[in-house]
Amino acid sequence: MSIAGAVLAAGRSARMGKPKALLDFRGRPFVIAVLEALEALDLKHRVVVLGADAERIRPHITTHSCILVENPDPDSGPIGSLRLALDALEAVRPKALLAWPVDIPHVRLTTVERLIDTAERTLAPVVVPTFGDRRGHPVIWSEALFSELRESEAATRDGARAVLRGHSGEITHVAVDDPAVIDDIDTPEDYERLIREINRDAF
Repeated sequence: MSIAGAVLAAGRSARMGKPKALLDFRGRPFVIAVLEALEALDLKHRVVVLGADAERIRPHITTHSCILVENPDPDSGPIGSLRLALDALEAVRPKALLAWPVDIPHVRLTTVERLIDTAERTLAPVVVPTFGDRRGHPVIWSEALFSELRESEAATRDGARAVLRGHSGEITHVAVDDPAVIDDIDTPEDYERLIREINRDAF
């Protein structure tokens, strides 16, 4: 099964006060940590969607093989970036897309391997990790939903969650023991907590 990967890194990082994509995670920027995870997962086709900080982020990506796309309207939210990723992959026609927000670089590789295995085994329209009773990211979207993701007016208003709502009975949930799937790093306080956890785990 051909699964492509997309790093969604076009947000304005307003609450963080600096580009989240360039925050350090274990010695490399968030965006590189996620991109290298996609490489380690052997996803052959990879897209990185950048936004207002594209010029600052782009030099960090030049040594990695991926398609770079710039979202001219970061205020369109993740759905705008997801649509641009799908457009960029049109020529390769993947069977599914793993959409990984840049602000959760600490999701375990084994967690994403489970999501991919589930997608390949079940051919589900959408595979979503859960921790406790909460849905998280990254999400794997089947090509069966690509058109709806692109064209849904509800998704334009409310994001990809509108598509999830419309297919609630078809979602394959994967319960994982990985709190990072619901732990968006949005604020300086979130980031400080993440660094404390990394430092604690190092001992």
